[in-house]
Amino acid sequence: MSRAALRGEPVDVRRPKPQPSKQFQQPRRPVPAATPPVLIQDQGEGEGLPVTATLAEIVERRAKSKAHYRPTRKATPPAVEAPEGEDSASGPAIWLLDALRFCEEQDAQVQVERTQIFVKERVQRQSLPRLSELLDLEPFRPKRGKGFGTAGAGALAAKLHELARIFLAAHLYLYSKDGKPPKQVVMHLCAEMLAKSLGICDNTLREWTAQLQATGYVYARQHFTSMTNENGVSVTGVDGTLYAVRLAPGHEARLRYRDYKRQYRDLDADRAAGRTAFNAIANAKKRFEEAKILECVVDDEIFIEGSPDPVGQMQAEMSEQLRRWVVIPGNVTTQNPLKADPAINDAAEAERLLQGVQDVVHALPALLEAHKSKRAALVGMMGAALARDLKDAHSRLYYCKVIWQAWQAEIEGRDGLQALAAELQRLEVDRREWKGLRRPAALLASRLRAA
Repeated sequence: MSRAALRGEPVDVRRPKPQPSKQFQQPRRPVPAATPPVLIQDQGEGEGLPVTATLAEIVERRAKSKAHYRPTRKATPPAVEAPEGEDSASGPAIWLLDALRFCEEQDAQVQVERTQIFVKERVQRQSLPRLSELLDLEPFRPKRGKGFGTAGAGALAAKLHELARIFLAAHLYLYSKDGKPPKQVVMHLCAEMLAKSLGICDNTLREWTAQLQATGYVYARQHFTSMTNENGVSVTGVDGTLYAVRLAPGHEARLRYRDYKRQYRDLDADRAAGRTAFNAIANAKKRFEEAKILECVVDDEIFIEGSPDPVGQMQAEMSEQLRRWVVIPGNVTTQNPLKADPAINDAAEAERLLQGVQDVVHALPALLEAHKSKRAALVGMMGAALARDLKDAHSRLYYCKVIWQAWQAEIEGRDGLQALAAELQRLEVDRREWKGLRRPAALLASRLRAA
């Protein structure tokens, strides 16, 4: 009994109800007070009294709008930087950052190794095998008939082997890391110019190519690209012929899908500039006819004593055009490539002609024939052209110094101009094929130091 019952006081015998805890109590929403009416003016004037709407109706109507159904953005917690040596729950793990840093260091090391191989040339490159080691030329010699005593299809094999050496000298990255040459090279050439350089017709060239292709020494196919015709319509046209040439004994030359898909020339730009095989062959024929008239040559087989051979000159000119084409496809000139351009001795004309690295390469032999009073100006124009094309304007004097050193080595009996021309040709090839090359001037400087 309770103390109140003992004292005789009235006691509530009903069981008391337990009071709920505060954490289980549900808060009750307060009843909103009546909102005063809000007057909304009707859109029309003088059409009636204003429409009365409460604030609650306005809020409810706006809440039903689609623009207010956007999901609420969760606030991102601020990033917490973990102390050094510890992992953070919100940030990346330390081991992951270390792994990424290790991968970046490995990639940088690979780039350094490639630079050492192809730029500084620390690895001794192996020499290419001779043509006799790659192909037996005796079965291709005609045993009778008009071609008796000639090399036959072996002449085409020798020409392709020569062009393959020039191509590989301008594409040193095709060598492996241990200095081994590739098993084959794929060259983009002009079949018509190749036939003219050998003094044969197109049908004979196709027959010789089929004979060499049967032995696996070469594999040739036409290459197609898109061009714009006279009506402005994009059409498909042939821009050259692909030749896969064997460089390893026992290897069978072949073309792959990527060789067909690769773009070797901008046919529209070459046609606009006149850099076409048709123009090169037409100009060579024109000079051939002029040589026959000037030297009083009546027949190709009857020459006056002491006169040059016009047929030999035309073949030599086509061979020089092919040497330029194999390095950069479509790089032909309408002038005679065997002689320096006489206009190069004129300062104004030289500045107009020297527009890039390739123009400087072609003009380097003119230093030996230029007058001593104009040689310094010509070197200055060449240096300015290199600095302008390589976007390295502040190094114009450096390029002039390099050209002077090459000329000095040339007159001392060393191949200074030829070595400089080879490095510039390599740089021009890398600029076309190395899409990620950012500083070609720095690459040229490092190669010149290594050379």
